[in-house]
Amino acid sequence: MNALSKKMPWSGKIGGIIVLIVVILALISFAWTPYDPVQVMPADRLQGSSLAHIMGTDRYGRDVFSQIMVGSRITLMVGIIAVAIAGIIGTPLGILAGMRGGWVESFVMRGADLMLAFPALLLAIVSGAVFGASTTSAMIAIGVAGIPGFARVARAGTLQVMSQDFIAAARVSKVSSPLIAIRHILPNISSMIIVQASVAFALAILAEAALSFLGLGTTPPDPSWGRMLHTAQASLGVTPMLAVWPGLAIALTVLGFNLFGDGLRDAIDPKREVGRA
Repeated sequence: MNALSKKMPWSGKIGGIIVLIVVILALISFAWTPYDPVQVMPADRLQGSSLAHIMGTDRYGRDVFSQIMVGSRITLMVGIIAVAIAGIIGTPLGILAGMRGGWVESFVMRGADLMLAFPALLLAIVSGAVFGASTTSAMIAIGVAGIPGFARVARAGTLQVMSQDFIAAARVSKVSSPLIAIRHILPNISSMIIVQASVAFALAILAEAALSFLGLGTTPPDPSWGRMLHTAQASLGVTPMLAVWPGLAIALTVLGFNLFGDGLRDAIDPKREVGRA
């Protein structure tokens, strides 16, 4: 891990710091927030930034900073679950396609191509119509939409590993395909999967914010950065900063995960960084 950190470019380290800050805010929010993020206080509505309210209050008198803190929990939870769904399903499918080849590979990859025609937003609309809008339906929709990306990355990595001599030796020794996948292929493509997960995490955060903004994700009274943007629309003429704070939180978090993912990719494969120079 230390060697990987030394190889990571400065942009990746900055991304890692941003991600770490968001994670710390989320963890702190479990134990403490400046105010109750869902408590309505009409006497404090639409206040600007002050010592009492660092980021001001919304039209219901709720503290914006407290909502940002709790919203980071939901954002990270959605990202973790969505990426887990995509990775747990997509990675084995990609390994299977790369190992078996032939009609199995064609079937899996054409299925992945078909799934690309249904983005997370469309899947969330369908899921919301069937099961109702919720954080759970948004997580599932985003996770399913991310399966093709993991399948493609896992297949590409598997094809590279399958051409190595130790795979031929394992087959000569009559090692079963599942054991080859677990002992040899998965450890060798794990770095690629981790990079894909960091990039998919950023996309999941952006998708969740968009879905919550449209009313297809996290529902009130739970704070969500996308929901905060939606609520801020009614007060833009009075306090435009209500939209700036959640928008900035979304942008910085997505930027952090993207920079961190790019840094991981460059650290794992330094040739990519040389090629960019």
